Amino acid sequence: MDTIVKTKKFILKQVFDIKTYGIRELFRKFYLLIKLLIRIPIDIIAIVPCIIIRLISPWIIIRIERLQAGNFGEFILRPAMYYCKKKLKIDVLKKKNIDFVYIHHNERVFNKQLAKMWKRKLNFLSSFLLDPISRVNKFIPGWRNHTIKSLSVGNRDVDNFFEKCQILNFTKEEEIYGKKMLNKFGLKDEDKFVCLAVRDGAYEEKKISNRYRDWSYHDFRNTDIDNFILAAEELTKRGYYVFRMGVTVKKPFNSKNPKIIDYANSNLRNDFMDIYLGAKCSFCISTGFGFQYVPYLFRKPVVQLSIPFGDLLTHNEKFLIMTKHHILKKEKRELSLSEIFSYGLAYTYDTKIFKQKGIELVDYTSDEIKDMAIEMHENLEFKKKLNHEDEELQKIFKNLFASNIKRIKHQEKVENPYHIFHGKIRSRFNTKFLRENRDWLR
Repeated sequence: MDTIVKTKKFILKQVFDIKTYGIRELFRKFYLLIKLLIRIPIDIIAIVPCIIIRLISPWIIIRIERLQAGNFGEFILRPAMYYCKKKLKIDVLKKKNIDFVYIHHNERVFNKQLAKMWKRKLNFLSSFLLDPISRVNKFIPGWRNHTIKSLSVGNRDVDNFFEKCQILNFTKEEEIYGKKMLNKFGLKDEDKFVCLAVRDGAYEEKKISNRYRDWSYHDFRNTDIDNFILAAEELTKRGYYVFRMGVTVKKPFNSKNPKIIDYANSNLRNDFMDIYLGAKCSFCISTGFGFQYVPYLFRKPVVQLSIPFGDLLTHNEKFLIMTKHHILKKEKRELSLSEIFSYGLAYTYDTKIFKQKGIELVDYTSDEIKDMAIEMHENLEFKKKLNHEDEELQKIFKNLFASNIKRIKHQEKVENPYHIFHGKIRSRFNTKFLRENRDWLR
């Protein structure tokens, strides 16, 4: 009965799509059907290499995994964790093994330079060869032994392996090209610069059209780029250039300051410079999206202004963090640290849930962003240490944050053990905010 109902729903959906989107949708679905029919004989052929892989497994394990190149952040983190652990001999197989990876031929690679750099480090083969084998493998018992788990699931470097392992690097030719490009932007070789990565939702709409996916559920993560002008101006006074990053953005970063570069709207923007700038910056200011993992991978400090609160990067001393203000509208007050957790908002990933719970998310003010930029600058330039009072406030924050994570872990039935996203809480929260908002620490 369930099969009949599901089949009926499937057919009705196809009819609805064709009526809604017209003849182009009909041809698209017809094309997908042809692809499915062609796949059947290919999968039958793929049974042979799957059997061979099983037969030789007592002596050597062959593992195959697809890399998700369409998600910029995952395309950095997953291969990086895999490569780093392998190099440091952590969680490696005791038996001899050979690993192969591939990017599916139908998947759009959103940064070709990153793909090129991974191909210098990992064993890539054609997806036309590996994808059928990988697909058929999952129908044969023991298939997990022939996949690479660390490349198929999300991972965070909570043990800071990246600090111990040089993962990606540029060739000599790439280094020369990168410096020439910086010169074109007006920088000299010794000039410092900061990357400013502010999420506004434009990239997701480019990646997958609103026709196929409603991105409004992620609106709570977006931030107004205009709030960052004051911080950018302040950084230029302290000797930095500022690059506003992005593949595509909703509006320009308006400044007449020649040291503030709207790189996202520049005709010099390209995939290579996206990676090169992230790798060579003094630090990055990010509102929490894929690009921030480029400087992170290259051991650069990150100022992370991000939401949801429980998703902040807290495991590295080089991170300076803050989240949006959670305002309880009916009482016209800001929720404290623990209340963000107790109201079930620390791991909320849908805009409408905040609205349903009567919470207004208020952006970081221009002054707060400027203060965090200055704090990071002073940490780097002067190795400025906290005074005793501020150090105590940071300890309270870390203890409160850690205790709330543990409470959520024990009280809620969750698929993802959130504590593994943090490890030991090492990052510093906005020092000036804690000093001026002590009631928030409860």
